[in-house]
Amino acid sequence: MEFMEAHLQLEEKSFSPAARYQGSLQYLILAFTQQPSQYLNVITSSCWSIVYSGRSNLISVLLAQYNYREGSPVMGANDRNDTSPQTESSYAGNKHDNAINPEKALRLLGIRTDSPSSMAADTEADDMDAAHLDNRSAGKMLQAEKFLGTAVQVKRSSSVPMMNGKQTSKPVIDPAKQHRDELIMDTNKSSIVSKRSVEKLYYAGQPEYFRYFVNKFKRRSPLINRGYWLRMKAIDDPLPWLFLGKQPQLCQNTVFVDVDYPELMQQKLSVIDKTEQLKELLPKFTRTGKESGLLASSDPYVAIGCDLINLSPLQEILQDHLQAGSGSVAILFTSEVSTAYMEREASQAVFQWAATFDDVRFCLLEQHLPDGPDHPFAATMLAHFDKLRTPLRAAGTMEEMKARFVSAGFPESGTDIRSLWELWSDPTFLSAEERRALDRVEPFDEWEEFALFGSHYFLLVAEKEPNKNYSQTSVHRASRASFFAGSSRASMVSSPSSDRPDVPQYHFTASDVVDAHEILEPHDYRRFTAIIPPAFAESSDGSVGLHGGMGTQERLSSCNTYSSFEAGHALEPIIGPPIRNGIMCHAVTKLGSTSNCVLTGGRTSPDKASAESWLRLDGKWRRVQDLPTGRFRHCAVPLVLPTNPRPAHTVLMFGGKTGDGQVLDEWLIWTGETGWQQVTMKGEEKPAARFGATMITDSREGTSGVLIGGMTSAGRVLNDFWHWNLERDMTLTCRNVTTRATAFLKADACILGRFGAQLVRSPQGILMIGGITGARMLTRQDEILNMKTLRPQPLEGSRPLFVGHSVQDVDDSILILGGGATCFSFGTSWSRSCLLNRTPPDSFQMIWQLQTTQEAGKPTAEQSKPFNETPKNPNPSTQSLALPIPTPIPEQTLTSTTSFPTIISASRPIIFKSCDLGRCTSLWTTPYLKSAVGATRPVSIHSPTTPSTSTLSFASKNFTYTTLPFGDFLDAIDAGQHLYLRSLSSTSPSTLPTHLATDFPALAPDFTLPPQLSLAMDSAHSSPLRISGPVNIWLHFDIHANLLCQIRGTKRLLLFPPSDVSHLGFPPSASSSPIDVFASDPPSTLAQTTPYEAILHPGDVLFVPPMWPHTAQPLTDTSVAVNVFFRNLMEKGYAAGKDVYGNRDLAAYEKGRKDLAKIIRAFDGLPAEVAGFYLERLGTELVEKGQGLMRSSAIGGGGGAAVGGASISGPLSDGGNGSAGQNGGGGGENLHRTYAELG
Repeated sequence: MEFMEAHLQLEEKSFSPAARYQGSLQYLILAFTQQPSQYLNVITSSCWSIVYSGRSNLISVLLAQYNYREGSPVMGANDRNDTSPQTESSYAGNKHDNAINPEKALRLLGIRTDSPSSMAADTEADDMDAAHLDNRSAGKMLQAEKFLGTAVQVKRSSSVPMMNGKQTSKPVIDPAKQHRDELIMDTNKSSIVSKRSVEKLYYAGQPEYFRYFVNKFKRRSPLINRGYWLRMKAIDDPLPWLFLGKQPQLCQNTVFVDVDYPELMQQKLSVIDKTEQLKELLPKFTRTGKESGLLASSDPYVAIGCDLINLSPLQEILQDHLQAGSGSVAILFTSEVSTAYMEREASQAVFQWAATFDDVRFCLLEQHLPDGPDHPFAATMLAHFDKLRTPLRAAGTMEEMKARFVSAGFPESGTDIRSLWELWSDPTFLSAEERRALDRVEPFDEWEEFALFGSHYFLLVAEKEPNKNYSQTSVHRASRASFFAGSSRASMVSSPSSDRPDVPQYHFTASDVVDAHEILEPHDYRRFTAIIPPAFAESSDGSVGLHGGMGTQERLSSCNTYSSFEAGHALEPIIGPPIRNGIMCHAVTKLGSTSNCVLTGGRTSPDKASAESWLRLDGKWRRVQDLPTGRFRHCAVPLVLPTNPRPAHTVLMFGGKTGDGQVLDEWLIWTGETGWQQVTMKGEEKPAARFGATMITDSREGTSGVLIGGMTSAGRVLNDFWHWNLERDMTLTCRNVTTRATAFLKADACILGRFGAQLVRSPQGILMIGGITGARMLTRQDEILNMKTLRPQPLEGSRPLFVGHSVQDVDDSILILGGGATCFSFGTSWSRSCLLNRTPPDSFQMIWQLQTTQEAGKPTAEQSKPFNETPKNPNPSTQSLALPIPTPIPEQTLTSTTSFPTIISASRPIIFKSCDLGRCTSLWTTPYLKSAVGATRPVSIHSPTTPSTSTLSFASKNFTYTTLPFGDFLDAIDAGQHLYLRSLSSTSPSTLPTHLATDFPALAPDFTLPPQLSLAMDSAHSSPLRISGPVNIWLHFDIHANLLCQIRGTKRLLLFPPSDVSHLGFPPSASSSPIDVFASDPPSTLAQTTPYEAILHPGDVLFVPPMWPHTAQPLTDTSVAVNVFFRNLMEKGYAAGKDVYGNRDLAAYEKGRKDLAKIIRAFDGLPAEVAGFYLERLGTELVEKGQGLMRSSAIGGGGGAAVGGASISGPLSDGGNGSAGQNGGGGGENLHRTYAELG
């Protein structure tokens, strides 16, 4: 049970109706906290906090405890009986129960009023209180939640004793009741541990107070952390210690009065007494020695132990000791998950009592049931509390709760209520940057589960101020019913006569209804899977594969085969590709009417996205070209292009999220001949970057379709609707048709844009099934939306949880496979696979059943080789043998949030655009360079042996080293000569690396790296100056990471991932290749490569990871650049000894070559064919190992560069995650080179 706080604020502060969410809550945050919550919880649970305030003084009173009537289910030995009257009234939410007799409610709480009727009822009330006293549950429920306050000097009456106050009679201890209390109090433990987890992780560097009440830190899951963070944001927890210690100026004339169950209050006071950090903020802290009543006091703090069933003693202390009985008080009650555990009549009495104050506000955060108790999340939540024997007593709908407050005496126009999920999506409550900042604490991808949690909790704010005409604000209240068109409040307005006004009301016919039929046993539970069609056409109508996903224990790589065939039918199991790890959130795209399909992307953990692509062709899986960037939750649909002599089956992909958190906006198209290519957008309209959207083609073999919804990088669901079309020139046009669609849906427009939904064809048209919206939770009535009619289709029968599900049209039905969610801390709800159609249950016979579950096994060497389909053109051109079209390297602008270490760890190239490199970009003209360096200074340059040579080759040595005066060299390249300078050490060129600062001291002050890239200078190996004319530099790779800073001119670079090394012609132990990539007739081996292109302008900085072969081509006559080579591997990874140019191979490779020589010598004396046979086998093992490391790089993520919130445009290279990508790539390359020597 969690506590309820009521805060009475003292200073004169206007809470205008318009400022309810952006006034009251911000007032609490700004005036009390000034920053997000991170607060201490009273070590035990359910607390009321009441703050009494005069116009010049503020008293904060924190109250706790709950009472239960004799015979309440919590009192019994068994869990709640679903047929009990309490269950019916609790869940059915009978609106007539709201009318609680006001005087009876006050008597229930032990409140004396001045009316004669109240005085006459004193005896009756006292008798009733005594009857309940022994049987109440005096402990606290579900979680210790928070204190609000400020601090204080309030005049106290000397007539109230501090040590010898009036004692109340001690109740008789009931052992059974005491045991029940202990069960209730135990529920607090996990809650406060969760809040401590949030405090430590999400508020690092800020004062920590939960730590004094939690013995051992325990990190919670990202879902639990984010859920508690949102709760702590919705109801901030200002604590005496937090604000007295951090912002004492906000705590003037304030007293914190803490009221709790006596036993628990004593425990809390013991912690305070032993903790100097808390105690030092409470001057004159004194404990009274009493067992109940006034327990402790200090200047800013008073502790009271009493039972809420009898508030008379509490009122006496408040009025006499703190003089809080004056009428000039403003009160703010805040309650976090507390009254839901009380009997409905008892909690209503509390609301009634709160409304008796003249100037009062009430803030309530609790659970509710937006779609009834049978919704899978609601059922799991209710079962959880029943199991704890702490059932939710009055969980109903938000509209019912609002009606209860109005019935209690709060004006209707002064009462607002919203779900936590609405608040999350409201930019006036949380900014986009606040939401993004959470992702930087820990990776997160439990969005549907987070939305379900937030949708089942609400935040209510009610106010009643004196001398305020609330009838005049009713129109204003209605106008701000919601920040979202079509939210639950907007639906209420359109359905005033509804019995369930917080759920949209539709007028359905029998033809609208969809029935859900569970498939036959057994069931295999998994979610976030992908549908794989059968491998052979004869099985296409009767079997479906379900691949990967999250299982009950781990991510899966296996594939289920579901079939409608009769027993005994010879069924070929459907098998997925031989991926090395379990995977989820991936896509499988069937290629037209064939049985072939392509699997793309997916993830292991949220920060490890896969770049792998697998093609199943004629029943066999083969690895094809990796995605430019690893991604998950992307959209992929099949297209059939009208090519000759026969149509081409392709895949169109959009969006997704990378392993480093970047949300993509790129469109890619795949064909067997060209692999993945970026699609050019035409026109001004373009969908924003998103992940978790849903997409489908207009027809099964078309080139146009729709894109709906998805989520932004800031965690908001997009409510938009796009139509796209692939033109004949292979450009893509998009048209935003959101306005048209939402105008048709009107008040329920919010059900259109979804995250995690699925689109599928049906006899009634294309259906969108499940997912989440940004405004409210979808219900049984509108989870299925017909995109043809834009009308919902209600669901009858079994209740699947449409989260993480996969869909497939079969005959006239829709097969729903998998699905489920972790329901916060309450447990996991798994969906049983089912079939949707219009056949009533009594006339439908289920024949679909899970048949087999098959693992794919490990990939063979043949499967692992990149596969390129033979061109279908009978007269292939030489273009198929040429270098593939390069993929642009992503570009990014450096910001304060850029994380260069993460980018280095990702080991993928990236261009930092328009960096501030100092004065060099403007100063380093030819005259300035001559003056600064000295025109007569001799420099060693590369001069081609044939003046017309446009490409220098280190392998063929088509150049000589020539010494020229620096000024003559500059004049020569300005005249267009093909010369190239790579600076050397001015003191010892044969033994020391070059550094700009030491070798060109006059130029060094002009050049600076941006502070975000300072890590490179901290571990720099060298920083050569490069000046060249119009000459290409040979293909090579560097052992060190490299920042290439373009100062003057424009340069083009081609880069290749380490996995391409076997196609690039590198001799053993050499770091330079003889291949001229820019030649008009490049070797055919380049057709198997994956080139990436960078165009650098002055101020651009290119990050080149180690072992990425690259070559450069100036696009202007003169190019000036500075390299910064730096070490980013473990120091022991580098070979010991001299390394002037930074191209000495790693120590492991050098040692490996020596070991290789020993291996070869071991076969001396054997016949040549025998030795060759075994050496070939050893070489094959090395190749397979190297390829495996390359694959681990791809499955690891290839997420590109992590950019702390900034966007990256364009794709990245082939997969890789962190150091696995880097070390895997480099290690794989060296193993390939070692095998070349074996061959």
